[in-house]
Amino acid sequence: MFTNCPHGVHGSATSSIPPHVTLGATDRARSASDAVAPTDLPLEPEYALLLDVVAPLGSPRTDHGSWESGRWGKLLNVADWHRLSPALFAHLRTLEGAPAPVLSALERAYLANAARSAFIRDATGQVISALDGAGLRSLLLKGAALVETVYADPAEREMLDIDVLVPEVQMDRASAVLAMLGYAPGDGGAEASGEEPSLATVDAAAHHGAALVGTQKLVAVELHRHIAISGEGNGFNLAGFWDRARSVPSSGHVVPSPEDLLIHVCFHFTRNRLGGSAHRRNTGGGLAQILDMRQLVATETIDWDLLAQTAREFGLGTRVFLGLFAARELGVPVPREAITPIQPHGFNPELGRRLVALRVLRAGDHLPVRSMRWMFAPSREALRRGWNADPNATLSLARAYMRRAKAHVPEAGSAVRRPWAYMQDRRLNGQIAALREHP
Repeated sequence: MFTNCPHGVHGSATSSIPPHVTLGATDRARSASDAVAPTDLPLEPEYALLLDVVAPLGSPRTDHGSWESGRWGKLLNVADWHRLSPALFAHLRTLEGAPAPVLSALERAYLANAARSAFIRDATGQVISALDGAGLRSLLLKGAALVETVYADPAEREMLDIDVLVPEVQMDRASAVLAMLGYAPGDGGAEASGEEPSLATVDAAAHHGAALVGTQKLVAVELHRHIAISGEGNGFNLAGFWDRARSVPSSGHVVPSPEDLLIHVCFHFTRNRLGGSAHRRNTGGGLAQILDMRQLVATETIDWDLLAQTAREFGLGTRVFLGLFAARELGVPVPREAITPIQPHGFNPELGRRLVALRVLRAGDHLPVRSMRWMFAPSREALRRGWNADPNATLSLARAYMRRAKAHVPEAGSAVRRPWAYMQDRRLNGQIAALREHP
């Protein structure tokens, strides 16, 4: 069995499940020496510094001591785009050389996120307690699970909402329980949260219900019936996902196994990189997701054999592989042999590095690279889910189409200014779509 040993286990993350068998000394040494393969892609200084936050190496990637004010300003913008401002503050406050105004701006972001994190933690406890009290099963996903397991300081990890998986047959009852707490459907939908599928038409029920917003309008809860959207995987059953789940001793909350949590983070990363939305446009938050992977790999004991087997069974091998390949290229200690079993046919490293260059090490408006039909003729279901349209009312569909078009104006302008970048993006998506899942 091929596993990854934790470098330092976060106390509250100790699993109630027996630990996995670890590597022998020889295998462990081989894996450690082969684990980190930092990218050879040319890095702008601000990205080099952010990668020191996300996936630190033996020595810094850049010397920020001589930076001019313009470079620091760009760093703040890029860190905000990638949702890394709190983590960047935690990194820079231990070093010398950062200007006081920069540290002050980052400290404000950190403290604001610390306050929001505390509010979300309390809200999470109330939600799970209410569901438990009603006799309903629940399992925290994504950020809600990560901050309870692999982040020693939850304030370093930005969270948009609270994602909770419940059995599909209990969705209506769970929604009713949350309504008693004051949660009600809010504005927005799939597209607003970046949840539209990228290379497939929306042709099945949403994998989560409408975002339920609390009375204070500060946080939303998304009740998931599944972890995958239409077009992802093979319609896999979640029975094993539930069976492998564990409880967090400090809270009693149920979270996915380390392997399932890493799988979810990876294919969610790939979903975002292949699509985007009017709000998160392909690269937004990309480095924060790489940091999630790094925290999982560095903190948890990963059974890589089980991860590969599960990813294949779910039909998600390619999407998980692309996430782990990107993380490895950026310095996360993912052993090469751990991801070889899920490497898709037709893949070559240069394709993966283009994914990193175009969809991770980049910030700002650019056109989502999906099909031309998605751009100009979205389905009624996409307009319903993403823009609150009534699929049976022509006027409602037309208004939703116009709202959608208006939201994409900045990206369209970017495509006009940088047509070659747009063509590169389209070509990359076509190459990724051509990859074939490893059997």
